[in-house]
Amino acid sequence: MKKIIMAVIAVAVSTGVVNALELENMSAKDVAKMAQETKVPEARYGQIVDVTRDCKKISFGAADPLISPEISLASRETTQDCQNMGYPVGQICTTNIRNYRENVKVVITEPRVLQPDQKEVFEVCLWGPFLNLKQVSPAYKYAVRQVPGAFELTPETSATKAPAQDVCTLAMDTNYSCIYRCKDGSFISVPNPFGPPPFPGTDFPMHGCRPSVPNTPLITIIGK
Repeated sequence: MKKIIMAVIAVAVSTGVVNALELENMSAKDVAKMAQETKVPEARYGQIVDVTRDCKKISFGAADPLISPEISLASRETTQDCQNMGYPVGQICTTNIRNYRENVKVVITEPRVLQPDQKEVFEVCLWGPFLNLKQVSPAYKYAVRQVPGAFELTPETSATKAPAQDVCTLAMDTNYSCIYRCKDGSFISVPNPFGPPPFPGTDFPMHGCRPSVPNTPLITIIGK
């Protein structure tokens, strides 16, 4: 305990909390109180002082390859270690610098359709050990996957995938025709595969219209 109080007194004197003359006139009780109130500087290790950030933009046009040129990014992380040393106690701080470097490219994994004057822009940043990609002005919604040395972007809708087929649903079933309504509001007519009532004099046709058909009309009867 005595050694701790002596160390605290040394800190108080060295930091200007009290001078040597005042210390001579202080009672033991006052010294003990001062020891409780005076804080020894806290040692710190690996405290981050500064981190630089490096960002570069990559753009794709309609005629550009699906793989961007490789870009180089660099970031510097500065940390500080502070230890309590000496008598009177003081802090000695040392600065450590760590450099991070990454070479990276952006890969569009599937073809997609862009207008001749349309550009997609992506930004890749390195901040300390952390590498990330920001979609600045994409033409599609992309699923992003980070792999060593690259960001792989897969468009939600791909130009290589066949578009969903337009389907028309049954609106009316007659003896001779099946009338279907399509998504654009138009109607198409397809011959009823069973035709009129099979037996003369009966009023019960064999209804054979399918619930839906692709939008490849034989006869368009009403436009949008």
